[in-house]
Amino acid sequence: MNVLVKIVLSHEVLENSQLALFQKEIQRLIESGGKIIMLDFSKINFLKNSELMAVVAIVKLVRDSECILLISAMSAQVRILFELTGLQQIFHCLPFAEEFYLKSELTEPLGGLQSLAS
Repeated sequence: MNVLVKIVLSHEVLENSQLALFQKEIQRLIESGGKIIMLDFSKINFLKNSELMAVVAIVKLVRDSECILLISAMSAQVRILFELTGLQQIFHCLPFAEEFYLKSELTEPLGGLQSLAS
């Protein structure tokens, strides 16, 4: 089993009818050795209240297992929702690849080594 498991979320996955199955799948991934669960929000532009509660339920499941939960590719609307509700303090949110590239570009040589901007 891979230590890092990437899960691409969709609105269908977060619906009440699919949530229990999705939670069982996450539990199976954790039990089979997954240590870092990364939720890819690239297909989620907004969250309804029930979908937001589903994400919180996933957080509780992962947190109880002492795994790490990461969120990637969050849209501006979802990011604002997380900020307004205070959820950004609970999640480890990764920046978009473009944002990460800009923050990590090489700056100046240091004794023959390259320094990364943070």
